This record gives sequence, structure tokens and C-alpha cells, in this order.
Amino acid sequence: MKNTRLERELLDELTPLLPKGCSRALFEELNRLGLINHKGCEELAIRRDIERSIRSGAIRTDAFLWAADRFCCSFEKARNIYYKHKPL
Repeated sequence: MKNTRLERELLDELTPLLPKGCSRALFEELNRLGLINHKGCEELAIRRDIERSIRSGAIRTDAFLWAADRFCCSFEKARNIYYKHKPL
């Protein structure tokens, strides 16, 4: 991935989820080749960030706001990602 703030945040959030033996460099190479679903990775990272904030005691609206700031997106995008993947 490039070295934009968003991409660094995505890598930091998703690297712990990589299978054992899969390095960050391999993930970056797969992304460079276009084999990684960037939108799916972004949604997963944002959702995990929001859920972590809520587990830490934040109210949902603050968690959406903080995730939007961290991942350079709108509050609405963060909120929609959270509710889109929220189990019923």
C-alpha cells in the first residue's frame, strides 16, 4: 500500500488479522497486484475500530466520529459501515 495516512491505519488495524506466516510485506505486495479488496479491508478496519471504542465505554456517536477522523472518511460512512455489518 502507499504511505498515505489512511493506508497506514488500515495496515496497522488489519496486520494482526493476517494468517500465521503471512507477513505485512506479502499483504502489501498482494495489494499492489490488485488482489486485495481495498473497500472490504477499509470497512473491516473501520468496523473494528468503532467496536473497540464502544467496548472501551464510548457512546456510538463518539465512536463513529473518532473512526471517521482516524480513517479520513465521513461520520455517515463510519455509521453506515457499523450498521451495515451489525448482526440483527
